[in-house]
Amino acid sequence: MGQFLEYIKMALDNIRSNKGRSFLTMLGIIIGISSVVTIVSIGNGLKDDVVNAANEQTNTVTVQTNAEEITDTEVITGDDIAFLEASMSDSVESITAAVMYGGKCTTRKGSFDAYVTMTTPDHENGQYTSPLVKGKYFTDTDMANGSPVCVIDELTALYLFGNTNVVGMSFELAIDSGIQEITIVGIRETSEDMLEVEQTYQAMGMGESISIEVPYTLAEAFGTPIDGFSSISLPARDGDEAYRVATTAVRLLNARHQNLGENPFMQQKPVNLSDMLGAVMDGVTAFVALVAAISLVVGGIGVMNIMLVSVTERTREIGIRKSLGAKTGSIIAQFLCESAIISGMGGIIGILLGGGLTALISFLEIGGIKASLSLPAVIIATLFSCGVGIIFGIYPARKAARLSPIEALRRI
Repeated sequence: MGQFLEYIKMALDNIRSNKGRSFLTMLGIIIGISSVVTIVSIGNGLKDDVVNAANEQTNTVTVQTNAEEITDTEVITGDDIAFLEASMSDSVESITAAVMYGGKCTTRKGSFDAYVTMTTPDHENGQYTSPLVKGKYFTDTDMANGSPVCVIDELTALYLFGNTNVVGMSFELAIDSGIQEITIVGIRETSEDMLEVEQTYQAMGMGESISIEVPYTLAEAFGTPIDGFSSISLPARDGDEAYRVATTAVRLLNARHQNLGENPFMQQKPVNLSDMLGAVMDGVTAFVALVAAISLVVGGIGVMNIMLVSVTERTREIGIRKSLGAKTGSIIAQFLCESAIISGMGGIIGILLGGGLTALISFLEIGGIKASLSLPAVIIATLFSCGVGIIFGIYPARKAARLSPIEALRRI
């Protein structure tokens, strides 16, 4: 133990006598460790955000027609939806159904291909939708009358009219051979993330994202009446009751459509979205951290180079120690201890720097990210930095230990 402490003292003395060189040697380790810690922390923060967002959607269940039992799958009618809403009002917030159509809308700015969602009024707060920022959503009366009204998002408003103050304005919408003049009654928010995605699409030469929501009963005016839906979404008031909500809806629908078979309806197989997205985020974080860790290899090469220089400069010291009986193992231990201390100190500084950057990112919420410092990442980074010093210090240490005392003293 005493000899080991002596090695540490000698290593620290040598580091102090070459402060500038030692710091430059540590720099690669510092950059590598701080990068890994910061990237893993950001990855953890992003993962938490993604998983939490996914978990918010786990209370929504989907009931659909059983294609193995029936051939005509669009059999869930508006009356069925109204019946379920009345029967399950204590356990579900709303019931939504939708059918997608491709259409073309025309304004003074030109004609645009559009995605048209024909849906129910409850779609206002449907899964994966943005909140309204202007106007209102179409009502049950609009749906009953098949009113030619719609809700669009801010991005669509900008494409069609050049601004977002468009509530009350109209445009021409064509679906198949039918054409209708549609009045805008509400505007949904377009998130910054969606704007970034749209910019990417535009850079790739893809068309504009025009999104329009109308009452599903308006389909009749276009000559494509919707008699039924193949699936419905039911957001449970209590996420823990989602399975019971789904089984109840399936039971009620089966009872209303006994003529279709024994089990014409079923719950859509749930996907554990949070686990899936969490695994994806872990993989992305690990890959990026691995790329950042390459700088640790560069730092390790720097440690090896400086230790080789140190061996050359301390040839006299090595020769004297070996002539006085120092064993090969003690020479190796001395230089390994020095390289491990240099790397370890660089690792500690890198961890502190990475922790500081993580705290700063969380405090400022840069990019809306709340980074989360990972204790396992800190422990691994500490061990890895010391390991780098030992691994890359082996060659210089062995070179020092193999010096012949006579040859070493002759070089003085």
